[in-house]
Amino acid sequence: MKKTTHIAEDSERNYTSEISVQSVVENPCLNNLFKIKQNSSEPGKKIDFFITSDAFPSISITGNSCSLECQHCKGILLARLILANTCEELEKKALALHAQGAKGILLTGGCDDRGRVPIKNMIPAIKKLREKTDLIIIGHTGFISLEEAGSLKDSGLFGIGFDVMGDMNAVKEVYGLEVSEKDYIDSLRAISDSGLQVFPHVCVGIHFGKLGGEFRALEMISSINPTTVIITGLMPVPGTPMEHIKPQLYDFETVIKKAIDMFPQTQIVLGCAHSSGKDREAIERIALLCGVSGIASPTIGTIRFAGKNGYEINYYGTCCGLIPDNKTRIDLKI
Repeated sequence: MKKTTHIAEDSERNYTSEISVQSVVENPCLNNLFKIKQNSSEPGKKIDFFITSDAFPSISITGNSCSLECQHCKGILLARLILANTCEELEKKALALHAQGAKGILLTGGCDDRGRVPIKNMIPAIKKLREKTDLIIIGHTGFISLEEAGSLKDSGLFGIGFDVMGDMNAVKEVYGLEVSEKDYIDSLRAISDSGLQVFPHVCVGIHFGKLGGEFRALEMISSINPTTVIITGLMPVPGTPMEHIKPQLYDFETVIKKAIDMFPQTQIVLGCAHSSGKDREAIERIALLCGVSGIASPTIGTIRFAGKNGYEINYYGTCCGLIPDNKTRIDLKI
């Protein structure tokens, strides 16, 4: 099979892909997929799979409401989550999830017109849940101040996932927000300085499928010491302006390899949002071979592929931003 070479352009650098994308999808044999430079994490040795659906469910604290109505979501993704608009609802539903075996919850929701998710409104419920359970509670807050991050830390919140974009024009066109790099860096530092764990997310192809500010986003993240760097990808959501748009598969290699190069001592993970269908499994194989330490919500095909090719596999029932430990490890038979 002829090797496909592609130049992926970022605002600052050019990288040459070494992946034959078609062979990644079709060829079940690791050694024949493509020649890829081994990273420091040595692909082929170990992979952590994060299974979150029942063990670590997501709860929207704004229902399906979002002031931004972003081009890639339009609030549709929120409607798929557990909804809890009040502290009372959140406490009741989280306690029920805990009784069913959940190890933790992710608090998320729609943004206000400044790109903030009002997680702080749930502080009373977070405190009660931490008093009554051993649930690990993390959040997606959007832009955040040091004062707010400190209050969430004091309430018992464990960490925050924060989406970082490096192209402010893309932020305006996708999210409708007028913000600066400083706004992103200030929020990153606020989370980090508060003592909360911080899980920055970089989304491949968020600007209508094009690779643009992803490298710059990684550089902005380097202003702190992140717990984990999570690479995600644009999801084609029906009913949105981007419903028929997917990132190029080889762009995932470009961004993942750059992240691993920039953060050699940090866990680099492929997050749960990374396309669907046949592309999803292909992206997972690319990530696996690039040397990520973990993959969230992997396909059965990827799990079997890793097993057949000699990977030591561990399963964890947590959000992929968290550092794996024995308390969150789960048994899974495939």
